[in-house]
Amino acid sequence: SGVVSAIDGLRDQVSKLRDSELRREVYAMDRQAQDWVGKVEKEAVESLTGYRDGVDTMMEVHVVGLSHHSAPVEVREKLAVAQADWNAYAQELVEFAKDQSGYVGTPVPNTLVPEVSVLSTCNRFELYFASPEMKKFDAVEAVHAFLSHKSGLSPEELEPYLFSHTGEDAIQHLFEVSSGLDSLVLGEAQILAQVKACHEHAIQKISEDVPVAGSGGKIVAKMLNAAIRMGKLVRSRTKIGKGSVSVSSAAVELMMSRAMQDLRKPANKLHVCIIGAGKMSRLLLLALFSKHPEIQVTLVNRSVEKAQEVLDDDMVKNRGGANASVAPLDQMFDVMRQSDVTFTATGSKVPIIHAKDLQELQRNLMLVDISVPLNVAGDCAEVERVTSYSVDDLKKVVEANAMKRQAEVKKARRFITEEVAKFKCWQASQGAVPYLAALQAMAEKIRREEYAKMEHKLKGLQEKEKDALDKLTRHLVDQLFRPLYYSMKENEPISEKRSKIMALREIFRLAPLYKRGLLTNPQAPAQLNA
Repeated sequence: SGVVSAIDGLRDQVSKLRDSELRREVYAMDRQAQDWVGKVEKEAVESLTGYRDGVDTMMEVHVVGLSHHSAPVEVREKLAVAQADWNAYAQELVEFAKDQSGYVGTPVPNTLVPEVSVLSTCNRFELYFASPEMKKFDAVEAVHAFLSHKSGLSPEELEPYLFSHTGEDAIQHLFEVSSGLDSLVLGEAQILAQVKACHEHAIQKISEDVPVAGSGGKIVAKMLNAAIRMGKLVRSRTKIGKGSVSVSSAAVELMMSRAMQDLRKPANKLHVCIIGAGKMSRLLLLALFSKHPEIQVTLVNRSVEKAQEVLDDDMVKNRGGANASVAPLDQMFDVMRQSDVTFTATGSKVPIIHAKDLQELQRNLMLVDISVPLNVAGDCAEVERVTSYSVDDLKKVVEANAMKRQAEVKKARRFITEEVAKFKCWQASQGAVPYLAALQAMAEKIRREEYAKMEHKLKGLQEKEKDALDKLTRHLVDQLFRPLYYSMKENEPISEKRSKIMALREIFRLAPLYKRGLLTNPQAPAQLNA
């Protein structure tokens, strides 16, 4: 570090000199010093990671994000990105992370972060990205610097709330996120839809509706797609998403489980009354319509306009409500007497329903109070034909379901571990692609040259016969290389995959060929290294 500081000090002094031969000489010395420092850093990384003569075409995956378990709202707000801006944000990061060292072994020349996708929700902010394996430390540092720049917070202010994972840990994290294992509510389903949105943005192309293309790239897009499959697999093979773990959904679950015993009716035949038109009532409707879209519901509120707004909410309407209506608060007891179940969810500080209000009922009535303070007086449970449940009863349901979900976590993690290993193997195999492309191009060049040498001996052949001979030679080359292609796809330790790629490179003395024009001169034909 002392040598590096000395070099930096020398550079500052030189910048003050006039343009002269001495200044040019010192700049030349500065470039040599930078090369030397880079070599020392490379050797240090090799000693730490065990990578010697690494594979420059291999990519590594990362995730950097805010910990929603500890980051305060003030910090989360500074990094939040609206979904419509995800692609522009990702593209800005790609540009920000340009590396001036001239490294070109990436899909976007000279950038440390060629692939990135954004996942930003009310509780989560995460960037999934890929970088050249041999530049992975620089890439993570560039992303941290970008987030500091975007948030307006200094590294010291922001760093305590950030987390970073690389390689298998990054894949494991994403798979756990999509499976609901990292959510505030274990096993919740909404995060899977959010990961799907992240993947869709990553692979978007420019169109009339999409002004900025996604920056996902092959590696990140594949990882997100694998995460979606993982989320579906965990939910279908485990019970991680079973059982209500919110008060509103638990209230609906309790109604459904007790309907026959308390009311002598199946749940889909019940007439439901909901008192209140706030947030909890909306969540009740969402949970209710998710189970029974056609169920009869009357929403009672002091303002019928506010009640109608809740029923007209897009998410509520998309789930059901064809048989839903509203009623003013002064009709509350009339509606209750015509209902089988009444949910109360108002902001009243005192009970609004007492035993004296429920005398001489003509039908059984279930009261489910999800309010705090309680809306239903304790003496209501003593009324004939009435069964009453409070938020404490619902909490017992929630806690029991949460424990059941927790028991499924180990099973889910076993599935995730298997899929992480499979993806990591595929990811490593992608490091062979540029070399296989170079080998294929080299073979094609040799085939054409040899064909040209023999062309004077083929003058007697008709065009159809020449075409047949051309196809035959192409087929021979393809068949010779086919075992090599399959070998690179084999499920094997990453170290063996790396050794194979290095052997391929050294045996044929190949320079990587990127099919999408990723080299300095993308038009240059593949050739052997000198």
